[in-house]
Amino acid sequence: MLSLYLKTYNVLSALAWAVILFKDIIDRIPGQLYHVGYSAFPHKLLTEVQTANAIFEIAHALVGIVPSPLGSLLLQFFARLVITLGISYYVPASPGNYSMAYSALVAAWSITEIIRYSFYAAKQNRHVPRVLLWLRYLSFIVLYPLGLLSEPVVVYKTLGHVSGGYYYFLALGMLMYVPGFVFLYLYMWKQRKKYLVAKSE
Repeated sequence: MLSLYLKTYNVLSALAWAVILFKDIIDRIPGQLYHVGYSAFPHKLLTEVQTANAIFEIAHALVGIVPSPLGSLLLQFFARLVITLGISYYVPASPGNYSMAYSALVAAWSITEIIRYSFYAAKQNRHVPRVLLWLRYLSFIVLYPLGLLSEPVVVYKTLGHVSGGYYYFLALGMLMYVPGFVFLYLYMWKQRKKYLVAKSE
């Protein structure tokens, strides 16, 4: 039953991120920039999916049904929720929401998550295709730096639209992207060595 639940969760999450990626591509068609399917605030679907993923996966880690390290989960989700809830939802007028940097981070996040959730779903079937294994532990080499280059730009473009304590919160968060990136990047590099290099030897 647990295996079925996790497989369903991962398949639905992969599909949701595929829709997010598709919407972002469509929204980049001239004349359609960020007007397709949005209501209330920009990137609504992305914000909802990312928030749901954060809640579910932190809960999964806390109750021990998945072996994900809580520290790396909290760091990654905090960085993403600053963008989605902290900017798209809370500061919808920010030009960062409509920048190429936002589109780049959506691409980086979406491709990463499509691969990750597909990988986890395949693991529930006890068979991970070789190509998916390689994508899981190699794609981050390009996608993580793309996120690093994009996310602080979105935050920076938002600073002129906030004030007071929230300004300093975002400014501090922007500065924390580099050490946070190093931590997550090194973690994934160790995972690559553990699951990919070891299997190749």
